[in-house]
Amino acid sequence: MLRRLYPLAAGAGMLAASIAALLAASLTMAAGRVGTPSGVLDLTIGRAAALEPGGVTEPALALVGLATLGLLAGMRAVAAPLAGWPERLLLAWAVSLMGAAVVPVAGVADALMALALISMAAAAALMARRFGEDARWAALARPLEWLALGAGGGLAVLTYVALPGHQVLIGVAEWALLAVEVAVLAFSAVQLVRVALPARTRIATIMAMAATMENATSGARNTTAVLSRQ
Repeated sequence: MLRRLYPLAAGAGMLAASIAALLAASLTMAAGRVGTPSGVLDLTIGRAAALEPGGVTEPALALVGLATLGLLAGMRAVAAPLAGWPERLLLAWAVSLMGAAVVPVAGVADALMALALISMAAAAALMARRFGEDARWAALARPLEWLALGAGGGLAVLTYVALPGHQVLIGVAEWALLAVEVAVLAFSAVQLVRVALPARTRIATIMAMAATMENATSGARNTTAVLSRQ
């Protein structure tokens, strides 16, 4: 049981942190705090990470990469159908994001971001097919199909913007595609909770947490009453 809960907790915690970091990074870029003369909306994620040392873009990318590794550990623990290319592509996504977060060269960071975005789009499509064949993960197949479709469309838009579009609004295209692909992780984390913790266990855990909170509240009230009488 501990073998399942540890990677589950690690993956869920890091995923929540990474989503929060991504939101912070998006707001920062939208506010125009990337100290470069280029337009904020025309700035790629890799260039933002390279030209904004100490900003939020780098930790956001690193946290998403780490969250993916934690999520993979949890899915391995419950024998999710990821063996082969889906797992390799998820690893490529994680390593590429972490590489883009630490490499200070804009061109290299852009290449790593492109590899990450392509890897996750392909992984989402393969995961949707694999999960559709597994009864435990079948509920995740349809959402992943839609997300894979969105990721494929996002890649097409990004390719157009990067080549004939002269990179106009390429930052918006990349962040939108990254958000779609992070959603793949979020949906996978939710299903992992359902698979790792049976319904009875989840209900018992929630009830135990509620009882603990109620006891703590009652104890605090009693202590307050005693102190007020004194």
